Amino acid sequence: MRHTNAHCTLTELIGEHIRAHFDSDLVPSLGQFLLARLTPSLDPYLRVPLFPSSLSPSSFSVDLPRDSNISPGMMIDLIGPCGAAIEESRERERVLLIADDSPAALLPFASSAIARAGAATVILAQPYPLDSLDPRIEIHRGDPVSLTQDLAPHADRIFIHTSHAFHASLITHHVAAYTLLTHPTPCGTGACQACYVKTNRGHKMSCLHGPFFNLQLLITDH
Repeated sequence: MRHTNAHCTLTELIGEHIRAHFDSDLVPSLGQFLLARLTPSLDPYLRVPLFPSSLSPSSFSVDLPRDSNISPGMMIDLIGPCGAAIEESRERERVLLIADDSPAALLPFASSAIARAGAATVILAQPYPLDSLDPRIEIHRGDPVSLTQDLAPHADRIFIHTSHAFHASLITHHVAAYTLLTHPTPCGTGACQACYVKTNRGHKMSCLHGPFFNLQLLITDH
């Protein structure tokens, strides 16, 4: 884990969020996140977890609440990367993304698949500014459970950012499915144990073993 600063180069309005783009020498791998101090002061004391909406070798973007005080030219204080990386897409892999609000934290998986001549499909349960999505992503809007039943058999991997209430109904035994758990992660090192997750293989720390967990490991939560 390293400590560094990131430079905000651009902000854009994406629905109810601001997408902030940063240049940085600290870029997480696919599936990892960063802990940031978005203000120059120590108030609030705890850092904010940043789940990237895009990744490149020297930059990343994140979607933040619309009232975030972020503007081009700002420097933010970062530590990371946190969490366990997810394997990049294989050649011609088909990924399915399922979101009941914003799919932003899942979009790097779509980019990874598309970059390797694969395909990406997203299920959206709520309205979302579709013009902000890569036009190569296939979009479906509606009930995530019924749409997943139709689309999951055609996917190689599934990535989910929904409320826990959906998890049991989205479990599939035929496709590897990973869900994002956004527990509080005060330290990022597992020391405080605030982000422990109950799995069928014992307790795991979201900041070390997540934040994306194989859905099969979470069956005990339901």
